[in-house]
Amino acid sequence: MKSVRTSARPRPRRASARYRRGLTRRLPGVVAMLGGGCFLLFTAVERFPEYLGPLPGLTAVQQVSGQVTHIRDGDTIVVAGVTVRFGSLDCAERNTSAGKRATARISEITAGQSLTCALNGRQSFDRRIGSCSLESGRDLAGEMIREGYCGRYW
Repeated sequence: MKSVRTSARPRPRRASARYRRGLTRRLPGVVAMLGGGCFLLFTAVERFPEYLGPLPGLTAVQQVSGQVTHIRDGDTIVVAGVTVRFGSLDCAERNTSAGKRATARISEITAGQSLTCALNGRQSFDRRIGSCSLESGRDLAGEMIREGYCGRYW
């Protein structure tokens, strides 16, 4: 005896084996493209924070706010007890004449200012990597690069 279907709905069609094989072949490429896109996004956030508006703050692992308590050199400062190394900045060492100028300039810019620093979770020695913005919203590393005291870290 044949079974008779009582519902009027058609049976759902299963994807053909050929279609399923095509998906499994494309999946590694799709995953690689998504991973590459995420890598580029986070690299851009670290290297070009001055062009990305609020994005560095949104992608930060931790945010620190407060006055600058110490300036190590042109690309490393201490804010609220946390040592912050600017991920996008490459300044001359403090014991050189260019390094002394960069240290003096960052000291002038931050004097009396409260900074907000977005830390990305990475560390370099005892320093947290991130970016800091002034009360006006300007990126501190971007200011140093724009004024010619430091270069961009690649």
